[in-house]
Amino acid sequence: MKLYHLRSGPLNVNTYFLVNEDTKEAVIVDGGENYKRVKQVEEQLGVKIKAVLLTHAHFDHAGNAKKLQDDGAKIYIGKLDAHKLLDGGNLAHHFGRKFDYLTADKTLVDGEEFTECGINFKAFETPGHTDGSLTYLTENMLFTGDTLFLECVGRTDFPTGDKDTLVRSVKKLFELDGEYTVYPGHDEFTTLSHERKFNLFVDYD
Repeated sequence: MKLYHLRSGPLNVNTYFLVNEDTKEAVIVDGGENYKRVKQVEEQLGVKIKAVLLTHAHFDHAGNAKKLQDDGAKIYIGKLDAHKLLDGGNLAHHFGRKFDYLTADKTLVDGEEFTECGINFKAFETPGHTDGSLTYLTENMLFTGDTLFLECVGRTDFPTGDKDTLVRSVKKLFELDGEYTVYPGHDEFTTLSHERKFNLFVDYD
C-alpha cells in the first residue's frame, strides 16, 4: 500500500489516497470539495477510487462524496454523522457552499474493522468536532480529520461540537499503544508521540 496526498479547496482540506499497487485500486480519506482535482490525481496515479472514508460530514471534507459515489465509490461515515449528509449538518449553507446530498453506503461505529481494496482499517469514534467524527487506523497511520492537529485540536463551536468531548477523544488516541503518523484533515502531518508530549491539550482536564 502506498500513500499519496492532495491539499485542495478554499479551506485546504487534506485528501489522502491509499493505493493498492497490485490492483491499482484506491481508498481515499476525505474527498474534499475539488472534484476535478481529485479525478486528475486518480488519472495521474492510474488507479480507480473504490471507497471514500469520511472522517465527518462537513462540506469541506464531504463535498465530493456524491459525485464520487456516482462514479462507483462506496461512501463510509460515522453512524452519528450520516444524517448530516442529508441535511444542514454539513454546514454548506453556513458558508454559502453547494452540497450534493447523499446517503452513505456504510455507517461505522467505534472499533469496527473493515477491508477495502485489500487494505485493513479500524474506525474509532472520536467525537467533539462533530458528534459522529471518526478516526481511521491502517498500519501505522491515523487519519484524524478535524479531531487532532499538529500541537492542537479541532474547533468545537459548530453544531454538535463539544470541547470536553473532543479532548477525551484526543486522549483516547494518545492511549493507543505504539507509534503512529497522524494525518489530519488540515495543515501538516505529525506523530502521535509528538502530540503526547507537545499538544496544547495534553494536560487539559
